[in-house]
Amino acid sequence: MANPSWLTLRGELSGHGADGTSPDIILGGAQPDPKYTSEYGTAFPPIGKFGGTNYVYVRAKNAGETMAIGSVSVYAARIGSLQNQSQWVGLTTRDGRNSTNISAPAGKVGATGAALIWEPGDAPPADAPWCLIAQITGDNQPVIKVPHTVTDKAGFDTWIADQPRMAYVVVQPPAVVPVEAPSFAWSRKVELANADPVTLDVSLTCTQGPPGGSVAYSFDGTQIGIGKTHYQIGLAYSQSPTVPANFSSTLSVAYTPAGDDDGDAQFTLTLATESGDDGGGMGETTTTPVASYTLRFGQTRSAS
Repeated sequence: MANPSWLTLRGELSGHGADGTSPDIILGGAQPDPKYTSEYGTAFPPIGKFGGTNYVYVRAKNAGETMAIGSVSVYAARIGSLQNQSQWVGLTTRDGRNSTNISAPAGKVGATGAALIWEPGDAPPADAPWCLIAQITGDNQPVIKVPHTVTDKAGFDTWIADQPRMAYVVVQPPAVVPVEAPSFAWSRKVELANADPVTLDVSLTCTQGPPGGSVAYSFDGTQIGIGKTHYQIGLAYSQSPTVPANFSSTLSVAYTPAGDDDGDAQFTLTLATESGDDGGGMGETTTTPVASYTLRFGQTRSAS
C-alpha cells in the first residue's frame, strides 16, 4: 500500500500529477550537484544525450517524521511501453549495481550520490520519446508493480499519480542549433585619386538569385555600406556619400543564401563619382564612372 509519509517523488513540479515532467529525475553531469537538493523548487531540463553517456540522479523529500533510507531504481522505456513493465530496461551504476542509495532526515530532501548510467542510441522519433521511470524501495516499502488492468498510457498516468514512490519523466532531445547558410564574399581595393572631396555613388543590385537571401557591403574604415539585408530582385541598394580627397578603401560584398542548398546569385555593382561644374556656374553635376562589376556567388564564385 502506498505510504505518503516516507521518501516521496513528484510527478510534476507542483505535486504528484502525472504528465511525464517529474522534476525529481535528473539528467546531470558525471558528479552529483548540491543544487539537486538545495534547489528543490527547480526543475532541471531533462535533456538527453543520444549516442552518448547520461548520468541519472534522483531526489526525494522525506515526508515522514524520522530519518528515511531507501534504494532507488531507474528504468528506461519508450513512451508507448510505460504500461508494459516487462519492457522497461533497468539502469546500473558504473560499478554494475542496479540501484543506488538515497536518504533524508525528516522533512528534508535527499538525492542519490552515485549516478545510474543510461546510454541510448540515436535520438528516437518525435512521437516515440524515451522515458525514465524511478521508484524507491526499502524500509518495508516493496517493489511497485504496474497492475494488469493498466493497458495504455492514459491508464498508466492515472495509476502512477497515486504512487508517491514512483514517477517518470519524458526525455527531451537537445535543441537543434540552426546552422547558418554559408556566406560568400568578394572584395576589391578602390582608389579614386581624387584631388578634392567628391560624391561617391555606390549601387548594388541583385539581378538573379533565390528568394530569402541576404546581401551586405561596406568600405573598410568608413561608415559607408549597408548591413545584412534581405534583397529583392531588381532593387538597387544605393548610397551617395561624400568622400575625402585621395579616397582609398577596400570594398567588400557578402552574400548569404537562405539555405545551404540554394542556387547561385548574381549582382551588379557600380561605382561612380559626382562633381560640380565650378567653371559654368550653372550648378551642373558631372558623373564619372569608376568601375562596374558583375558578381556571381554560390558554388562557384567569380567577379568581372
